[in-house]
Amino acid sequence: MVKIGPAIGAGPVNMAQPLNNGSISTAPDMALINELYDAIEQHPPAIEARKLLVQHYLLVGWTDAANDAITELLKLASKDDLTKISSSASTANALQAEPRASTPTTTYKPILPLHIDDSQSASQEFAKDYGALRERAKKLQNELRLVSNLPLQHENALIFEKLTHDINALADGHIRLAVRVRQPGSVKLVARKMEGKPHQALEIAISDLTDMANWLRLADSQQPTLDNDAVREALAKRVRALIAALPAELQDHASSALMHVEHEILRREYVCKETMIGGDPIADIPRANFWVSEDGYAWDMEELAQAIKSNDGVMRNPLSKQMFTPNDVRAIIKHPLGKGLAALQIEQSKLSKGVRPATVKRLAELAKVLGADMSDDQMASRHAIDGFLAYVATLPDTEQKSIDKLRVPAKDSHTGLPFDSTIGEAVRDAKGNRVCIHKTAEFIGQAARHLA
Repeated sequence: MVKIGPAIGAGPVNMAQPLNNGSISTAPDMALINELYDAIEQHPPAIEARKLLVQHYLLVGWTDAANDAITELLKLASKDDLTKISSSASTANALQAEPRASTPTTTYKPILPLHIDDSQSASQEFAKDYGALRERAKKLQNELRLVSNLPLQHENALIFEKLTHDINALADGHIRLAVRVRQPGSVKLVARKMEGKPHQALEIAISDLTDMANWLRLADSQQPTLDNDAVREALAKRVRALIAALPAELQDHASSALMHVEHEILRREYVCKETMIGGDPIADIPRANFWVSEDGYAWDMEELAQAIKSNDGVMRNPLSKQMFTPNDVRAIIKHPLGKGLAALQIEQSKLSKGVRPATVKRLAELAKVLGADMSDDQMASRHAIDGFLAYVATLPDTEQKSIDKLRVPAKDSHTGLPFDSTIGEAVRDAKGNRVCIHKTAEFIGQAARHLA
């Protein structure tokens, strides 16, 4: 008789479904079997896990394995459990009397890396088991050829064809063609998990999108492997559906999960190749520090927060010199490493409100004089600057601080680059001939319009 092992990647077991006239009601769930063995190893004697293992073996028709498991269970069970176990043993013997699906003589368990101290030993054991798997597959190949011409019903013929395909793939060393990745669960299920464990919501979303990416790449071995762009598009659709299913306070986690999966799984490339200060590869940024702005720059948030803080809290990209978008600003402030920047943002807002209308008017007048001065000695501009500085000296300390510290969004019309100075710094630079008076006029004019 040809002994064909369990179908790899079989679906989940419905343990509530009873046996019907001794027939096999479902395919074996190898994931469940391995989990039960893990429970038996880690929490001996694990009576309940052993009972469930026996029940599952009986359910799928693995009577030899069920008898072996019952024998072990009888050695450990209490007297109260003996009756139930004896009943299970009788069922197993009854099933054994009639030949059905072949039963594995040995249950193979995966190597648990956590239990192996020597990685080299683990590699050797893996290579040995891999070779043994291929040898067993080759033997099954030969046996399958002997029965390939037997007449089979249509459904059985399809099953036989699938098994033949898998055995041939294993024998040739193409395990990926035989092992099928399970399709991830529904979006609603993921959303419920995130709501049930909000402190783990990001990790749950990342795990779901990672499984989705792997499934998209491996789900159908007959189709060409999807490229990263196609996988990302599918993940983005799932994220949009997940956001729609989540409450407002958890929606950001879905978008953040896509950002991390793009970085860790899809290996996205960014505008910058290294971190801003440390010069480390972007790939080495730990997940807790990793963040991507909408303009395609990848950041170590610890470095970015430090740069923004040194710039008095102005939300400007330190590399491109462009202002961050409103969405980026919200993300930076919400990030655990950027929460301290919210206070600087509030301070800047207070500074802008601390400039009185009369001062804004004087700024506009100064910009007009500086912009119109085309003389060689620029005396008109110098008198206007001295007059403005004398006026500022008469203002309250809080308003003087606002003029010295306030940074406004303004750009050079010729280069398109943002001005990176405060109002007070710009006026003092013009007085000291460090900056062209016409460039100063442009900046001060934009500042006056911003504050008006």
